[in-house]
Amino acid sequence: MLVGTRISPEWLERPDDLRFLKQVGVDVVDITMSLIPGYAKTGRLSREGLERAIGLLAEADLRIERINSTGDATHCTFLGQTGSEQELDNLAHNAQMCADFDLPVLGVQCFQAASFGHFPESSHSWVEGRGGYRHLHSDLSEALEQRPAPAGSPTHEELWERTVKIFQTILPIAESGGVLLAMHGNDPPVPALYGAAQILYDFDSFDRLFREVDSPNMGMTYCVGTRYESGQDVFAGIQRFGAQGRIFHVHFRNVHGRIPVDGWYEERAPDEGDLSMFAVARALRDVGYERAIDYDHIMKLVGDDAGKAYIAFCVGHSRGILEGLQQS
Repeated sequence: MLVGTRISPEWLERPDDLRFLKQVGVDVVDITMSLIPGYAKTGRLSREGLERAIGLLAEADLRIERINSTGDATHCTFLGQTGSEQELDNLAHNAQMCADFDLPVLGVQCFQAASFGHFPESSHSWVEGRGGYRHLHSDLSEALEQRPAPAGSPTHEELWERTVKIFQTILPIAESGGVLLAMHGNDPPVPALYGAAQILYDFDSFDRLFREVDSPNMGMTYCVGTRYESGQDVFAGIQRFGAQGRIFHVHFRNVHGRIPVDGWYEERAPDEGDLSMFAVARALRDVGYERAIDYDHIMKLVGDDAGKAYIAFCVGHSRGILEGLQQS
């Protein structure tokens, strides 16, 4: 397995920080398309922008493992609004660019209910962990209450139809170009937030997606954190989807609390959540997973405004786990 990290656009302008990533043990990076120069203005990846980004990363001996198309790229499509045709054309173009530049994994974001409306921020707060480091606490008790769907929000079946259309648009390009398509799923993993529907929140919904868009190039980003938050068995999921060859990327995130049991969850440092991340890595190894594990979200350590100290901690933790696996 490889150790990955997510980076944001400004990292490209900090060559010393890119070298830092390599020095602490990062193998590959996970990016959103917004990192590529020129994308923010057009919604389309350019050859020049990709060449520049790939070149800057290569100078630090890094490469892109997963490039992610975020929810705003398909917002009109999910809502059934004018502009969907242009979004799908952009997405097809971007998939072709991934193929042309041998980017192995294209992430596609599902519809997140929080993107539909301006929901209260009261469900999210920063709390203190050991030594006072700050991590996210999400209380969903209010958000999960039964209520009418907001006006204009898509239904579950409308979301299914539109999600399948998105993948049907890019799947032929991915298959011909050797690109793997990885769906992350909903975060938080629940069927509705404040009455707005979500569809990719449990194992059965992923299986439905893979039935409706059936291809060896169709798979998932297995987010350990959201899968545990959902209340389902993380290890059963690894076995289930690993056996199908559907796990293309892993968010190696530890949490405390499960939504169905507690109504809340907390994102914690990888060694102090509810899961043994060594056991998670061992389960991934046992199903033959060899791609990247990415610790995903950044916690706030004192004096670490850029997040580099936390990155170094997580990368060291991950590399220690992988070294331990070699001995087990």
